[in-house]
Amino acid sequence: MKILIGTPIHISKDYCMERWLENVAKLRQQTPADLLLVDNSPGLDYMEKVKKYCEKYGITNYRIEHLEIPQGKGISKEEIDEEIHERVAKSREIIRQKILSSNYDVLFSWACDQIISKNALDKLINVMNSGDLWVVIHNSWAENDIDFNFDFGIALIKRNILEKYGFLPRFGTDPDVPNNWYCAERWYEERLKKDGCKYAEICGLINPIYHLHNR
Repeated sequence: MKILIGTPIHISKDYCMERWLENVAKLRQQTPADLLLVDNSPGLDYMEKVKKYCEKYGITNYRIEHLEIPQGKGISKEEIDEEIHERVAKSREIIRQKILSSNYDVLFSWACDQIISKNALDKLINVMNSGDLWVVIHNSWAENDIDFNFDFGIALIKRNILEKYGFLPRFGTDPDVPNNWYCAERWYEERLKKDGCKYAEICGLINPIYHLHNR
């Protein structure tokens, strides 16, 4: 199984990026996987800082691509959230296109603010293989330790699903698709369930999961 770790990154997450990349290096020692980071920060400067983190922890076989996207126009919390979710969705679509243009079997979607055990990927692969599943999403607590995350913070997605479904909402073409970026992840999951995808949401398998805080 050829695996791509795919992760959107942004300068706002610099408080956790170095520690996360150290975690990536340890995990890849146990489970080989390539790494693709999509930086959606303003400009190219942050990419250079991330490259230095990778060098520090001996991460060599990786790629960083840049998504230049308008941002900073949001004033209200809702507008700011929309900007964030748009950046993430468009970054994930770049990762998806990399899967499709290469010979990867599965995407490991892993948020850069979540620290996991070095055998976590192996555990998810075992769940996927034992249940002949196409998608395995591991839910976890959000940053506030009150709400539950129902996103692709820790998820395995097989190539056949990525061939069929993109991460960009089809605004105006599907009555079930909300006209906002905020719900894009939940909408994606609901579409998988509706179409009878071999899909599982789990929790507690990877323990502990440290969700890093910007404090």
